[in-house]
Amino acid sequence: MSALAEAIRKRQPRTDLGAASPFAGLRRRHAGTIDVVAQSVAATAPAGVLLIHPSALFARSGHLAFLDVVITATLVIGIALVLGMFARRISSTGSIYTFVARGLGPRTGLVAGAALALGSLAIALSTLTSGASRVTQLVMSTPDPPMWAVAVFTVGFGVVIAAVISRGLRMSTRMLLVIETIAVLAVIALSLAALAFAGWDLQLLVPTATTDVSVEAIMAGVSFALIGFVGFESGVALAPETRRPFATVPRALLLSAGAISVVMLVGTAAQLSLVVEDPQGASLVAITGFGGVVDGIVAVSFLACALAMTNAASRVAFAMSREGLLPSVFGRTSARGVPAAGALVLTSVVTLIPVAVFALGGTRQELRMLTSPAALIGFALAYALVCLAAPVFLSRIGELTWRPVLLAGVPLVALLAVLVFFVRQTALANPLGLAGTVAILGALVAAGMVRLARHPAIFLRVGMHDSPIDTDCIDAGGRP
Repeated sequence: MSALAEAIRKRQPRTDLGAASPFAGLRRRHAGTIDVVAQSVAATAPAGVLLIHPSALFARSGHLAFLDVVITATLVIGIALVLGMFARRISSTGSIYTFVARGLGPRTGLVAGAALALGSLAIALSTLTSGASRVTQLVMSTPDPPMWAVAVFTVGFGVVIAAVISRGLRMSTRMLLVIETIAVLAVIALSLAALAFAGWDLQLLVPTATTDVSVEAIMAGVSFALIGFVGFESGVALAPETRRPFATVPRALLLSAGAISVVMLVGTAAQLSLVVEDPQGASLVAITGFGGVVDGIVAVSFLACALAMTNAASRVAFAMSREGLLPSVFGRTSARGVPAAGALVLTSVVTLIPVAVFALGGTRQELRMLTSPAALIGFALAYALVCLAAPVFLSRIGELTWRPVLLAGVPLVALLAVLVFFVRQTALANPLGLAGTVAILGALVAAGMVRLARHPAIFLRVGMHDSPIDTDCIDAGGRP
């Protein structure tokens, strides 16, 4: 019998690791790979994005549109590899926030956490109102329903999201899995119909000799396409709730990034083949005649995205609360082992803001003027900081080699280029949206910095992560 088998047979518990994790109360070690993948895929809303983004992408980049998606998918897989460097070593609900804090220090971690929270909540707010609006259109059989009706459906779906999150992690992830699987399969079927209509002529997607190839056109396309991938990393926040997190989360992260990329490429190819042939008339709705089905798929996919983004944001807020950065309500757990109270607060925020805007006479388009720049700038900044943090963190623990420097350096340069380009373009086209984004992000960071300065003990706790406790291990003996 091996020493390990003998130790397992005797089952002598350890008593030197502590009785509770820093994340005590959270239901640890019960979710699996499928839960992490479901969370990550749903957060990107691939079905909904595929049905509305390709034609807008073609309008920005023309025949470079498909190339833009290929470049973006490659960039996302590069970011996933960087996140995997951390996920194999750190298990925390703080995800990128915690990773950056462990690599670059608490202050930079705070910037990353604020950017990640801003991006997540901006997308949750945008997809919740968009999904509620499409459901209202279907129910009232009008393309222009009254805003009070949209507000009623927004509140109703907000209540549903809060209720699902409070029922436990596996309830929310399994629901996301079913919803997004059905939606993606429906979109793939429609995409194959589109490709058949276009005669499977994929050469239309390749830039020709007359295509105006420029760095600016590619940057415009990549910065637009990236918004369809953000959130793919949200499953990392479930690590403490996952069995064997150091193996499960990195594997699930790559599976999610790969699956989303394949779906995006197939669906984008199908729709672009229609758009390229007839930029004015051809669309999936026109080809299939299933306008109501398409609207229904978009609505369901976006509502699932709002649920997934709120779920992930509640985990990041949970970590910040346990460190002392946020109020204690975000760090409380329910009897089901989830941060239900914090999720309820965040769901209220993403629900009541649009309702207030509608009550004051605002529109969804005016909301998007703020949520669109907030989402891309928040996620791109958080991704760039985690790429910068990776080699620094590995150097600190004595595991740095040239390979992680290269793996982190390439996406870092690309993300900084996208970020600078997008900020410059937004400053020209949507200066109020950019100003609002900078103001909110600056206020969040400033509030956190003040709290760090006034409470040195909190500064020392930033970067908190889950750790093994006595009941997680058996005592093999041999220690001094």
